[in-house]
Amino acid sequence: MGTVGTHQIATRNPKTSESPAHTVASTFIVKASNPARTLNDLKGKRIAASDKSSFDGWLIAQGELARQGLDPESHFTEVMETDYAVPDVATLVRIGAADAGVLSTCEYESLLKSGLIKTGEFHILAERPKDGGCVRSTDRYPDVVFSSLPWVNAETVREVTVAILSMPSDKLEFHWTVCNDFVPTYELLRTLSIGPFAGSNDLSLAAIWARWKTEILLGLLLMAAVAFHIVTINLLVQKRTHQLSEAIAETERFFRAAQEARNALLTIERTNIVAQLSSMFAHEIKQPIMNISLYAGAIRLLLDRLGISASAKAQVSEILDSLGEEVERSVEIVDHVRSYAKKRPRSLVLVNLAEVVADAVKTVEERGLHIENRLPDALWVKADPFEMLFILSNFIRNAAAAIKGEPSGRIVLEAADWDTQWQVSVVDNGPAMSDEVFAQLGKAGASNKPDGLGFGLAIAAAIAEANGGHIEFERLHPHGLSAKLILAKSDGEKREKFPIAHNSDIELNGKS
Repeated sequence: MGTVGTHQIATRNPKTSESPAHTVASTFIVKASNPARTLNDLKGKRIAASDKSSFDGWLIAQGELARQGLDPESHFTEVMETDYAVPDVATLVRIGAADAGVLSTCEYESLLKSGLIKTGEFHILAERPKDGGCVRSTDRYPDVVFSSLPWVNAETVREVTVAILSMPSDKLEFHWTVCNDFVPTYELLRTLSIGPFAGSNDLSLAAIWARWKTEILLGLLLMAAVAFHIVTINLLVQKRTHQLSEAIAETERFFRAAQEARNALLTIERTNIVAQLSSMFAHEIKQPIMNISLYAGAIRLLLDRLGISASAKAQVSEILDSLGEEVERSVEIVDHVRSYAKKRPRSLVLVNLAEVVADAVKTVEERGLHIENRLPDALWVKADPFEMLFILSNFIRNAAAAIKGEPSGRIVLEAADWDTQWQVSVVDNGPAMSDEVFAQLGKAGASNKPDGLGFGLAIAAAIAEANGGHIEFERLHPHGLSAKLILAKSDGEKREKFPIAHNSDIELNGKS
């Protein structure tokens, strides 16, 4: 019960017993010729028992010795166990091998009935009244118990209990019942320091720890609690001050977070306004652009009528051709903006990024800008040519703005082959960029230019993703930035739109 949690469901009760709590007992016997009449007279003698682990055959007898103030462990010089074999306890006493013996409940009457001993052959020590039962020398205790273990199914326990308690007993000398008093048994175990009370008389440190572990731990915890209380009282002011500092810091963090959220909301509002204005501009600017084209055509007709010289006419025609190209470029830009506003599906075609980069270089108007082109001849991808031109032009213009005013400023165009992808990089050697500015690259509304709206790189990032790629930025050391466009490769025939300078230096608006 103290270790695995067994629980009594039935107790054996002989018909000679009036109470299941007072059933079994031990009997001390000596030869009739033995002068001993009390248990104290057996000190230093030899005693026989069936089994030292037998409840009524030895343990109850030990409890009686202890009750009379005798030491059950040292009272006898020798305890002879028969192990229920021959010769039995009575025989060992009869032949003088043992001075006394211990018999279990009603064993004395059974030996008389079977004729194994004779009336008057033995004397009962410390005999108690029979009270309708068998002879005894000790108090009575509960008999054999049926117990259930805690992991057994409750229905099984119920069925077994019912079966045991309803077992017919008319042909038996006992019946099964329920005992409600096991206190004497527990007191016996406590007295003998066995079962759940094993080692209770041991005063060694290990035994004391085993018996009083809970109390010792509680005492130590109490001492620790007192010490902790003293320390916490001394540190309370410091702790509260620290908590107040943390609360102030947390309030500041909340304020900054609210401010950032407010700025983000303003950025979204600006983005929406720019988007609306872009749609309006694309809608309204197309007609003036067409008028410019018509005026250029009218100038050509006028030149034919005026009859000016061929050389002058050639120069004006060259200017008009350039004007026409710019008009076509403007119309293309407007058409793209209008397609975004109308959410038309994107059409991807085979594009050579090397040609797009060469075209993007023409959009830069910085005088004396030095660009080193290291791109290969063919960088075929499937994408929208105009959108790729927008991204790469944005990269080049940003690089040009970064090195503006730098005597040794230069821009390098290069590509990397990543098995299934092309990486086109625009690298500049501009001034070092702070962590805060670098973290804002590609985010809407963030710009380090005085006249910038902060939407160029954000739009470029969205366009790259829409074309199945993405853009990346890398800070170079000790200074400079690398802006990268990464797109999936595509096989296709090489299409030469215009010559590109490869592995050469380009200086815009200069002599070389």
